Amino acid sequence: MATEYITITRKIEVYLHRHGDSDEAKQRYQQEWQIWHDINDNLYKAANRIVSHCFFNDAYEFRLRLHSPRFAEIEKALKHSKKNKLSDDEVKALKAERQELYKSFKQQRLAFLRGGATEGANPEQNSTYKVISDEFGDIIPSDILTCLNQNIASVYKAYSKEVQFGDRTIPNYKKGIPAPFSIKAGGALLLKKREDGSIYVRMPKGLEWDLVFGRDRSNNREIVERILSGQYDAGNSSIQQAKNGKCFLLLIVKIPKSNIALNKDRVVGVDLGINIPLYVALNDNEYGGMGIGSREQFLKMRMRMSAQKRELQRNLRHSTNGGHGRKQKLQALERLEGKERNWVHLQNHIFSKSVIEFAQKHNAGVIQMERLKGYGKDANGEVREEAKFLTRYWSYFKLQTMIEYKANAAGIEIRYIDPYHTSQTCSFCGHYEKGQRISQSTFICQNPECKQGKGKQKSDGTFEGINADWNAARNIALSEQYVDKKKK
Repeated sequence: MATEYITITRKIEVYLHRHGDSDEAKQRYQQEWQIWHDINDNLYKAANRIVSHCFFNDAYEFRLRLHSPRFAEIEKALKHSKKNKLSDDEVKALKAERQELYKSFKQQRLAFLRGGATEGANPEQNSTYKVISDEFGDIIPSDILTCLNQNIASVYKAYSKEVQFGDRTIPNYKKGIPAPFSIKAGGALLLKKREDGSIYVRMPKGLEWDLVFGRDRSNNREIVERILSGQYDAGNSSIQQAKNGKCFLLLIVKIPKSNIALNKDRVVGVDLGINIPLYVALNDNEYGGMGIGSREQFLKMRMRMSAQKRELQRNLRHSTNGGHGRKQKLQALERLEGKERNWVHLQNHIFSKSVIEFAQKHNAGVIQMERLKGYGKDANGEVREEAKFLTRYWSYFKLQTMIEYKANAAGIEIRYIDPYHTSQTCSFCGHYEKGQRISQSTFICQNPECKQGKGKQKSDGTFEGINADWNAARNIALSEQYVDKKKK
């Protein structure tokens, strides 16, 4: 049985390697930097050429239909078939002829892309590669052009239907896009370790980029070491230069999926809470569950950062009106925004890891989450008051993405369910009624026959209720109202 992998991307800072302090080494360093700058300055142009020609290739087939008199006659006849009282056999014959014309147009398009040849593999990518190789072949190495062509063509293919129906425009690429390359050449890994223990990756044209791990909070060194030892595999990666001039290796890592046998009938439900950021519960357990994170801690940090940002923005509004030094004055704001993004990213990693550990601890084979579309909104499309802090201060979509790839690595299936009424339905008896969630923390089932959904009875005859977040998480775990995440 073939090994299954989960693919992740690690972002690691890199520096162009210096080959010594001699004049010759310094000259080589300058030449290599010029090579990199030429690649970086022209890569986005090549990407836009590719996507433009992908669109042109699709338009070519449309123009063939547009200029075909017979195709126009068939379309007109089918459009007015009822008015002209065409029989079913006549309509069927017209549709069959139209289908044959479609095939003919497609063959003409492929022949056009092949330069007149009737046969040839992958004519779409070959045609776009020829365009960029003729223009940029002397500047950008062929390996980078090949990877770029494959990446852009696959992105366009994924969006082509949406472009066709006007739901989006064709992608537009700007300077600074990643320069993709094959991390293996002739089966040999281009990620290597020197005798002094330093690790580098070799790009086309002999550019060697030294990996810098810094404090390594993401454990990147260990991951790279596992690639070098053969425990993990690596896929086509890329080098990207940020606006501040720093360069990063976007390393594609293929991690073998866990082969531990999990119980596919045991499901973990993940609820996005108000008082508690996340709550998890099992579908086959009438007690337990676990809250993940603290609203107070989360909000305290995010609101403190937001207050600092607003104060900085007010001060900068008066001190950056024209004149020199505006870029330098804005650096403090950019640093704060970067710090805020990194903190949220770290919290999402901690939360997602806790969800996976909970599932593994209970041998659960499935994790279910709510689909995000319309989260926190009322019937009029307005964000509900109690959900405003989440939609403003937290990226739940990123958290779900992290849970997904970590679950895949652990061999756990991810499902998405419709969030409708998950917080107002009793997870014991299934009774739905507005007002059962009497507060953000308490749920009391109003079904007279349900006892478990009411909690303990007090001395005055009323009930304590059950944890509302746990009840919602258990409803998510029990739900079979599956939806496709892509439809959001």
